[in-house]
Amino acid sequence: MFATAARVVGVCVLVALTSGVGRADDKDPVYEGKKFSEWASTAQTGQSVRQRSIAIDALGKIWIMDRKTGAIEYVVAVLRSDKSAAVRAQAAIVLAGLREEDMKQYGAPALIDVLKTEKESKVRKELIAAMAKFPFVCAAGVGSLTPALKDPDSIVRVAAGEALALAGPMAKSAAPELIPLLKDPTKTVRIAAIYALGRVTPEAGTTIAEGMAAMLGAEKDLDIRRELLASIGLLAEKSEPVIKALTVALTDAEDDVRRGAARTLGTFGSAAAPAVDELFKLVLSDKTKDIRVDAVRAFGSALGPTGVKARLKDLRPLLDPAKQPDFEVRLALIDEIAALGYDNLGADLVSPDKGVKAEALETIVALRLRLADPQVKVREAAGVAIRKIEKKPEPKKDPEKKQ
Repeated sequence: MFATAARVVGVCVLVALTSGVGRADDKDPVYEGKKFSEWASTAQTGQSVRQRSIAIDALGKIWIMDRKTGAIEYVVAVLRSDKSAAVRAQAAIVLAGLREEDMKQYGAPALIDVLKTEKESKVRKELIAAMAKFPFVCAAGVGSLTPALKDPDSIVRVAAGEALALAGPMAKSAAPELIPLLKDPTKTVRIAAIYALGRVTPEAGTTIAEGMAAMLGAEKDLDIRRELLASIGLLAEKSEPVIKALTVALTDAEDDVRRGAARTLGTFGSAAAPAVDELFKLVLSDKTKDIRVDAVRAFGSALGPTGVKARLKDLRPLLDPAKQPDFEVRLALIDEIAALGYDNLGADLVSPDKGVKAEALETIVALRLRLADPQVKVREAAGVAIRKIEKKPEPKKDPEKKQ
């Protein structure tokens, strides 16, 4: 997976690299008035933390200028062995700027290894930040990132949670350590844990989703409620407690919460059927246009063709601009009706049942009225809907048999 050359650690590495430091010929690159060999020597033996930190930064620049110098190997060696947390942190910052191929060969092995044993939180923060530049490094470093969830520094706990989220399903083993962070005293840590749990596909998905649903009902902080809704949607667990919590959220005073609940329910299909009445209330009266559009979509998804057909008497009046002045909402309503097509609605136009036929005709009349809608997009959508409903699909032909 990763190259093993960069795994040599400690003083042995420094000694080995030092053998090439004395080189000072015309091929020795110069940066800021100093040759590469001087910068390499200072990075290892500089008397002050500032000197070594500046040298580490210079070696990173030299690596960009001339990869043949092997400058990055000095950076890796310092990361593994320097006694100063500030210098090790600077080495991690330099590694964060590597290109992907160099990260695979040099950066990733060192970052993952050092994170396991690093004692200083400020260095762990930079190590994780460097790893987070590349999701593949986070995926390979789950075993190092998971213990960082218990770091005394909340910034490190946040960084670890976000890095595990980048690892995705490869980090599902970290879920048991993420769950306690849902009650962390620091808001940003709780948000990071919620964010990560929605993306690592944990084994106990239903339990976690229901726990988040319970949090949604009790949580006062808007940022956390937003993140809860997003992760509940990603977990896609459609149990009764989850549906109930999302249904309650449709009545929330905050626009973002109502919108998030409607959109999440819209991805749940027929499992969201218990929420249709609250969704319809949003369609009728929510003050925010976009939420009404999302509610229409979720309403149609939850009911399915049969359910939408049964509610046409409720939907038809809303096609009238006097009842629904925002054309985007009328468009969404027309799309849901059009989705019924010939099989679910058009065939009723020739039904021997007079009541069924009358219902279908009334819907077509309502659509035809929209051909004169003030908005051209609504007029176009109404024409498409009428054609979808009235035109009987061509029967499928059997493919010609090969002779």
